[in-house]
Amino acid sequence: MRPTPTLLAIAAGLALAVVACGGSGTPTPATTATLAPTPPAPTDVPGGGIRTPAPTPGLLPGEAWGAAWDALPPGFPVPAGAKPADPGDPADGPVSGAFVVDGTPDDVAKAMQNGLRAAGYSTQALSGPFEDGSLVIDAVGPDPACRVQARVRPLGATTMITVLFGASCPWG
Repeated sequence: MRPTPTLLAIAAGLALAVVACGGSGTPTPATTATLAPTPPAPTDVPGGGIRTPAPTPGLLPGEAWGAAWDALPPGFPVPAGAKPADPGDPADGPVSGAFVVDGTPDDVAKAMQNGLRAAGYSTQALSGPFEDGSLVIDAVGPDPACRVQARVRPLGATTMITVLFGASCPWG
């Protein structure tokens, strides 16, 4: 059987379409680029301008509470005998500081409030006790944009304190 001009035209058209689409039958590998990590940059702070996260490594993201420093400034008030700790509970999420101290949550919360008051912070709310026995202290600094939140919760025979130190708070 001899190809007709119509069949030759169709075959030629298909061949051109395959060539135009790059259809050599071999897939082209996707190129990947490795991005270098970006250094800390100024972070948009809710309720404030731009703040560069120095002298600490950076700010913690916070969806519900807002951005917070990833450490506490030197001299931040904590109850006597408090020792730095790993927050341990993933539900706490990132925190500015975590401590463990002897005492009941009620006593530790009172000591925390007294320390904050002596450092110039005022308590806006003391919430709880919640189902897990925790109490939450919401405070503001001398600058009303500076917010601090301390969660005090029982941890066996001791009490855990986790602190969020707002990004709008001055460092030091």
